[in-house]
Amino acid sequence: MINLVWLKRDLRVFDHKPLYEACNNGRPTLILYVVEPEYWQLPDTSERQFQFVKESLLSLAEQLQLLGGTLTIRQGDIIEILEKIHQHIAIATLYCHQETGNAWTFARDLRVIAWCKERHVTYEEYRQQAVFRGKVNRDKWQQQAEDWLQSDCLPTPSKINSLLQQHSGIALLNDYPGNDSNSAPKPQLGGLKAAQQTLNSFFNYRIDNYLFGISSPVKAVNSSSRLSPYLAYGVLSLRDVLQQTLALNVDSKRNKSGFLSRLYWHSHFVQKLESEPLYAERAVHASLIDMRASEFDPQRFELWAHGNTGVPFIDACMRMLITTGWINFRMRAMLMAFSSYHLWLDWQRPAARLATLFVDYEPGIHYPQVQMQSGTTGINPFRIYNPITQGQKYDPEGQFIRRYIPELNHVPTHYLHTPWFYTGLKEDQYQRPAILPDDAAKIAREKISAFYKQHLDKNETGRVRHTHASRRRSSRGRKKQASSDKNQLKLF
Repeated sequence: MINLVWLKRDLRVFDHKPLYEACNNGRPTLILYVVEPEYWQLPDTSERQFQFVKESLLSLAEQLQLLGGTLTIRQGDIIEILEKIHQHIAIATLYCHQETGNAWTFARDLRVIAWCKERHVTYEEYRQQAVFRGKVNRDKWQQQAEDWLQSDCLPTPSKINSLLQQHSGIALLNDYPGNDSNSAPKPQLGGLKAAQQTLNSFFNYRIDNYLFGISSPVKAVNSSSRLSPYLAYGVLSLRDVLQQTLALNVDSKRNKSGFLSRLYWHSHFVQKLESEPLYAERAVHASLIDMRASEFDPQRFELWAHGNTGVPFIDACMRMLITTGWINFRMRAMLMAFSSYHLWLDWQRPAARLATLFVDYEPGIHYPQVQMQSGTTGINPFRIYNPITQGQKYDPEGQFIRRYIPELNHVPTHYLHTPWFYTGLKEDQYQRPAILPDDAAKIAREKISAFYKQHLDKNETGRVRHTHASRRRSSRGRKKQASSDKNQLKLF
């Protein structure tokens, strides 16, 4: 009989409880990653994400080999693969990490649990974030989360009693099983080496400009941590990164505190999706489900999705995201809010489009943020960004816009954020604006205010706040009223 360690979004050896427990058990261990074509054909997954996973798995194979272990890759349906392994050599215990993903991964995990029960295989699942299964008591969650995040990390196993002597199925990573061709020309690299280099450069010097630069798409490339994809796919342990940050000796306590707050908020948002999986499928506030559903304009969506709205700062941000697979949080929020308010698009298709573009796609952060920016939570203030003033603030000289929209290189800086006023710009040189930002924002405020006034159910608002709102503490340690996450733009 063997132990089986099932890898999902946990592509590391340090602070990896399933691997640690399997190695301590004494039985031969099979370490398995399954390339699931059905998953990679979902509307929120993409080739750029697969490429990052591939690089991280190749790195993991090298790490396992140093410990006497091997990595087994298989492609297909997880149940069929488990059954085939079990028929060949009996699985005593299946070890894995808890995953809070989309509806497909949730259903897949339930199938695995049912298979284990039917085959009398012990199923051991452990958390790798401060996220607790099902609904939680938010009054107690914060302390529970802090306790877990500050608990001891598990060491890398000193030796793996591997079932196989060689890696198996690595070549399966060469062929992407999805239907899209959404690769990123200039993405972050996957794997432990790249993760450690990114972490070290942030701790050694980039953190000094953290709060100063995180809001700008230009400065945030270097000022933000850039750790998000390594946390999303478990190349780094969230708990380990947080504890290293706590121990960090830096000149600016504000920068350290600012980064720590974001690490804590990571689990806060994932817990939202864990507690209410429908967050990824419909408006979390039931009375807001139909707010935009009947007015979706596919032409506006396509312009937005490819960075051709005619609003330069919006288009430059989208084109950067298409090129690199990453953009800073404030610009992500602005892109989503622009689609929801200025273009009045229902949030599901824009959410899926952004998900495929993010190399660091983390469903538990993505969908709660999407709903906050689209006004469908019922407990958050409307965030209707002015893309012109945002551009003038964060790209005053237009260098960012010119980098990603070269067709505007000849436009004087004075007109760069509003090129529709520049008579020297020909119609075939750059898209005429799909909307005029000020006019569209005014219409959106009127629409959403009217819908809220007519349809918002106060009891449902109370339910959403009770289930999902953060419980902040005052400086004296007394609990404050449940917060509606008003400061999330500052926190990310």
